[in-house]
Parts: sequence; structure tokens; C-alpha cells
Amino acid sequence: QTPSVYAIKDARIVTVTGPVIPKGTVVFRDGIITAVGENVPIPPEARVIDGSGLVVYPGLFDTQTDLGLPSASQVPGPRPAAAPAPPAQAQAQQQPPIPHTQPEWLAARHLQLGGQRFENARVAGITTALVIPPRGIFIGRSALINTAGETSQRAVVKSPVALHIGFTPTGGGLGGRFPGSLMGVFAHIRQTLLDAQHYGQHWEAYRRNPRGLERPEYNESLEALQPVVRGELPVIFHVNSESEIRRAIRLAEEFNLKFILSGALEAYKAVDVLRQKRVPLLVSVNFPERPRDADPEADEPLRVLRLRAEAPENAARLHQAGVKFAFHSGGLSNPRDYIRNVARAVRAGLPEEVALRALTIHAAEILGVAEQLGSIEVGKIANLLVTDGNLFEERTRIRYLFIDGRQIELRPPEPERPSASSAPSVSVTGTWNLTVESPQGVVAVAADLQQEGETISGTVTSPFGQSTISSGSVSGGEVRFTLSVEIQGTPMAVTFVGRVVGDRMSGTVTVEGMGSFPFSGTRPRISSGGQAL
Repeated sequence: QTPSVYAIKDARIVTVTGPVIPKGTVVFRDGIITAVGENVPIPPEARVIDGSGLVVYPGLFDTQTDLGLPSASQVPGPRPAAAPAPPAQAQAQQQPPIPHTQPEWLAARHLQLGGQRFENARVAGITTALVIPPRGIFIGRSALINTAGETSQRAVVKSPVALHIGFTPTGGGLGGRFPGSLMGVFAHIRQTLLDAQHYGQHWEAYRRNPRGLERPEYNESLEALQPVVRGELPVIFHVNSESEIRRAIRLAEEFNLKFILSGALEAYKAVDVLRQKRVPLLVSVNFPERPRDADPEADEPLRVLRLRAEAPENAARLHQAGVKFAFHSGGLSNPRDYIRNVARAVRAGLPEEVALRALTIHAAEILGVAEQLGSIEVGKIANLLVTDGNLFEERTRIRYLFIDGRQIELRPPEPERPSASSAPSVSVTGTWNLTVESPQGVVAVAADLQQEGETISGTVTSPFGQSTISSGSVSGGEVRFTLSVEIQGTPMAVTFVGRVVGDRMSGTVTVEGMGSFPFSGTRPRISSGGQAL
């Protein structure tokens, strides 16, 4: 039987909240750290790991991911957030439901544990993740989970953590429904919060003295918003640009909300108000990149060039301004790129110790779990990462990983050359006619793909224009490619993940800030005369 007591001895221990212990021991029993220090007695029943030459860190956080959430086709449809009408408006014609307005949606109820994505996260050292519902304006309520556990009940650390609100218009190119602009989104958010306040006042008056009063109509969406408008449950606003950051702050202050900003690649442009208001941030490290196969002679907008150059400096500027932040992967398809991009932020001027805090204790503090996670201290959960060197150096490898005090078996580092089982078993070269099932209807997409070995390049044409694939790969029969589209003036990452069988492809497309949607399609076969069959 695997012992429930472990001791890692003679290791360099980076506690994060205290001094580094050059040669120390950490002991944990039944998932909880029981001792940390230089001269710590080791229980005789402990399984001892020789930490000579190794470094022990707290497990890492990813504070925004859809890890463990079902695909769009399995997610229950959104409910309208219409408030009970006042008497004077009771006969007014009811408006159709607003898409993606489901504050009652609770991520913890929909978790699906296990699979390759969880394994990939653990191999990257991610032990704790803030899981967000997949799409919307009033998106739903997130859960903080550990990335290992037999059941969702065991994996969940905290639920709900926050209500998530996105600013992406649901209309426009995806069907033209309201709100189809950023102005419309803010109007909808403001009105829904006003409706929630009105709803709460009606119910409060009724509960105080129900005799003689008509009972208010129950509304699940507005009921879920009551802890938010009372300032009990924080809101996490998903923001990208400087203008969205400033608007979100004004909106939160108007309704006296507890709030956090997530994404925030342009936060360095708003450090004045962020510092003044002491706004906590969850900062994306999914930095914008120039597509690898882009035309070197093609002109790009100055705004795009500037954002690409300045994005890695964002965290350093926030630190210099005294703004508190944690990191998240921002939808990076490869979890290992998460730490690589944090290392880029370090090279751009962010002190290493601050980067580590942003991956650990700052994340725990912002999300309200600092008494449980984020540092190596007695009484905290034993989420531990053991490496053979500095976390931010490319050559460093993870040797041991513990989640809830349980040792996690890790895959060995991938070899330079892929194994036969992961080598491509299909060819995707050609033009694919795909359809995406968005909540506003079917969207036609044409993907012109070229495959060389495991690498995919090409272009994708949609109602938002033509975009160049920035990264793409084939492994076995699975295809994955990422591109950037501009929606309402905001660039967003779009990732297709699917399986190919012959000339058919199906899977899920994930749009940054909007969620995941099923797609499928075919590749027309070409006759010898050049005609599609």
C-alpha cells in the first residue's frame, strides 16, 4: 500500500512566503504539509525522497482555463435573464432571450476529469486551475480545482469562485443578434445588474412582510446574481484593451461590485487607475505572435506591431507600478508554453521572484485560497513541484509532482523525434469546407491547409475575413491549428481541434472570450480534371 506520509530531504526549498531553505526537508501526511525546515525529523513510516540537487516549489496555478469542461454541444443552453416585469410593464411583449446570459451556470457541476489535457497540465507543473464556463456575457460561475482527483468532489478546492462577465458582442458576424457591439454589451450588462437589484429589493420586501403582498416571480438567473450585487461574490471581468479595462472599473464602481480583471494584455496602459483603485489582475501570457508563414513583405497595423512588442513587458510594468497580479495561460494550446512565456516576461524585466509569486501565492490570495495553497507552509495542501533546476530555465525538468499529497506519475520528457504512435496517420492537405455551430446559427468556414510532416500551415476564411494559421500540428488522427481573428476591433485567438477520418473532419473550435463550439465538414475530392467530386 502506498504510504500517506512523504519526506523530501536535502532539497533546496523555495517556500515563496519565507526565505529559501538551501538544504532542507518538507514532510507531508494525508495531503497536508506537517513540517518544513533545515532540521526536520522524518517519521519512520515516511517514504523518503532524496532531494539532493533538486528544487521544491509550490504547485503552480493557471487562473483561467476551460480544463475539464465539456464541449459546447454538451453544455446546457443559456437561460434568459429577464427580470420580473413591474406592474406597468406586465403586458409588454417579452423580448427573445439574450444569448450567453447564464449567471446560474456553475462550472463545478459540469467537470469531466481525466484525459490528455489534464496530463499535459500536470507535466507543465500546473496543480491548480481556475475553471471558467465556456462562453457568454454573463458567463457563469467558476470553480478552482486541483488537476488530479478521482472525482470532481475531490478535485474542487473552491466553488463558486466568482461570476465571470465577458465583453465580446454576441451578434455582428455571428448572426446579427443584440448585443452586436461593445456598446450594446455594456448596456446589456448594466440593465441586467439593475434588474438584479430590483429583483432583490422585491424579494427582500416580500420576505420581511409577505402578508398582503403578491409573491415575486422566481428567476434563476437573477437569483444567482444576488451575491454579486450584494458585494459577496466577486466578478471577474474578461478584458483585453485599455478601454475595456477602464470601462470595467467604472461599471464595477457604479454597482459597488467586488471585482478582478482577467486577460489585461494592455494593463500597462492603465497602471494609473489600476494602482489607484488597487485592482487585482489575472494577466494572460498568451502573447500575440506574428504567424510563422506570414508574408514578410506584408504591412501590419502599427497597433498590432506595438502590442506584439510590448505584451511581454506588461507584467514588469505592472510590478514597477505596484499593481498586484497573477498569471494565466490565456488559452495557450500547449501548457508548456505557459511557463516559457512567463520566462519571456522575466527576460523582459520582471524579477524571477515576482514571476514565481504570480504563479503561486498571488494567485492564491486573489482567488481567496491563500490559507490552503500558494506556498510551502505547515498546514497547507501538499501541492508540490520538484525540479532539477531553476523553474524558468528551458532545460529544467520536473522530477516529481504531488497534488493533495499524492505522487503523480509523469510522462518522461518527449523525445525530439515523435514515436510511431504519435506520427501523423492522416494527410490534411487541401481545402476543407467546415461549418461551426454557434448559438446564433451555422457559420461557414473554409480552411486551406498544407501539411509537412507534423506541421500544419495555411489560411482560414470566415465571415471575419481571412486569417493565417499561426501554429498547427497533426498527431495520429488529431489535428489542431490556431489563428487570430478580429471581432469588433479586438483580436481573438481561435483554436480548432478535431479528428480526421478520410475526407471528413469534426471537433471543437474555441474562440477566446466566447467559448467552444462544435464544427464539422468535408474536403472535396478532386478529379483528374481538377473538378470537385
